[in-house]
Amino acid sequence: LRHAIIEDENPTCEVEDHVDEDIEADGTGIGLEEGGYAFNDDDEDDDVGDDQQGKMGTRRGPRPPLRTLPPWLMEPFRAAVDKSKVRDKDGLPPLYQSSTFWFPTASPFFLLRSQSHVPPQKLYNPRFFLWDPHALYKIPCPKCSRMLNRHEPIPQPRRCVDLTSTFWIIGYRYRCRHCTNPNTGRRSITFRSWDPRIMALLPAELAAEFPACLSYRSGISKQLFELMRATFQNGIGSSQFADLLRVQHLLAYDNLHLQYLNHLISRQKGLDSWINPTKRFAPFLPFDDTSAEGRHGFTPSSAWLRDMYDSYIESHRNEFNQHMSMLTGEICAIDHSHKVTKQVARIEGEQVFTALLTVTNEKGEIRVCNFVATKSHSQFEDALARMRKSLSLYGHQQPLLFYTDNMADRNLLENSFPSLRKDVTPLEKYAHLDPFELPGDFRVSTYDTTQSINTAISTILDDVPVDEGEIVVGFDTEWNVMLTPQGRVRSSGTTAIIQVAYKNRVCILQISDMIAQQELPHQLDLFLSHPRIQKVGRLVAGDLSNLQKAYRKPSGSFKGALDIAQLAKDRHLITSTANIGLADLAAIILRKRLDKNTPLRTS
Repeated sequence: LRHAIIEDENPTCEVEDHVDEDIEADGTGIGLEEGGYAFNDDDEDDDVGDDQQGKMGTRRGPRPPLRTLPPWLMEPFRAAVDKSKVRDKDGLPPLYQSSTFWFPTASPFFLLRSQSHVPPQKLYNPRFFLWDPHALYKIPCPKCSRMLNRHEPIPQPRRCVDLTSTFWIIGYRYRCRHCTNPNTGRRSITFRSWDPRIMALLPAELAAEFPACLSYRSGISKQLFELMRATFQNGIGSSQFADLLRVQHLLAYDNLHLQYLNHLISRQKGLDSWINPTKRFAPFLPFDDTSAEGRHGFTPSSAWLRDMYDSYIESHRNEFNQHMSMLTGEICAIDHSHKVTKQVARIEGEQVFTALLTVTNEKGEIRVCNFVATKSHSQFEDALARMRKSLSLYGHQQPLLFYTDNMADRNLLENSFPSLRKDVTPLEKYAHLDPFELPGDFRVSTYDTTQSINTAISTILDDVPVDEGEIVVGFDTEWNVMLTPQGRVRSSGTTAIIQVAYKNRVCILQISDMIAQQELPHQLDLFLSHPRIQKVGRLVAGDLSNLQKAYRKPSGSFKGALDIAQLAKDRHLITSTANIGLADLAAIILRKRLDKNTPLRTS
């Protein structure tokens, strides 16, 4: 019997460069960019031969032509890779043996002194970061959990933007000898050393050394990203930050240019001006020159920076939600904002969300943040309930005070947070006035049949003078309503109750069933249509009109409406009838408080 024996990796051997075609690794299956930053294509200098899969295992489409990296970058890159091929007995490259991930770089001053004439490209002096975590930790395959083997260096460095310059990451591909490529059927699965799945398997203290946040083809340093987060949180947008970043890169490049020119001036003042007075020096090319001698300067766009930030927030959504749920909420403010929703895509021209509901605590921290389709309380009632539960879960005090610009929120807030009612005595609008009460000899009677209603109304009709003159009754109607969760009237039904006050009695007539059957008691019909019975109340004409519609009576059938607010205005007791109710009239004219229990009236 013959057994195929796979030799263990020798940590002391040099890292050999392989061509992907030798193992049928055409790029398929090489690390998925499905981590926090896996969607942007701004960097054209991608790794050669590393077509990466999308989330569904398919390629992202045809690759754009890759731009050749300049010699001033590739030469030191290859030199750094060659230095890292030699490993000690523990598999560590010389750089790791020196306890650092960064290749040392010379300062421009010493570069200028090193030769009689230094070309500008020498001053570009790229910074390289070596990322080979396999040398420090044996990494299992993300698919089969067997140990990976170092396959080859990635042929090109990955560019990452820093505050004033760029640095380049040197990475490796790790191969799994056991996993099979689903497209080729060969064991050619490889992963980049910065693949998010590889990073997730590393010890936290090792992963923390990785200096960049990567997009699909580019990257940004962690320090710059943290600075960007701070500026975004303090009112500086992505456009302003992109401009700031470009200015910093241009300023650093201009300072390097100035240092180069000062060096040339010092050379001209020395012996060089006598030895070779006609010597010409190479010029500093523009920052974004892409020729072989150019700097290939690059700063990301505001859209790229914004996408990086959004992706970070999305990838850490659970952590942010957890942190938010652990915040206090003793003094809160609730408000709807309509600015953010204008930036949300519409569906068939219609807004999906109309507002962003935000609840902040006494420290100005966001405690609840919800997109809502409408301002209806049902849209965020559950969010407030979850806030109450989280406050109890983490031992925080329940809210003592809530600020709002809509007093219709009061009932919802008090129902969501019963602590808001603790030791609080609600004040009525006219709390300083004595309540209005019916005299002791008044009788309140309820009638709900045709016979009883006819009998009650006939006693009023008997008092109407035969020839001339009139009688006055108090008149009001009530109807069924559909309420929104915040207690507002969504729609109203037909009249359900008629209230008639005459002399020392109040008649409450329940007529909802009669309206449903289109049956109007005869005596009530005479009462409503009698022109010499003055029906006094607030907005009585509207009440009579609704009754006419309910019983399908011709317009003007029910007569005798007298609006008490208009009567008060005619006598100069009030200046306007707008927004004046019976409670206001009672307070102004009678100096009494008319309590109107809204929950009872709408129950």
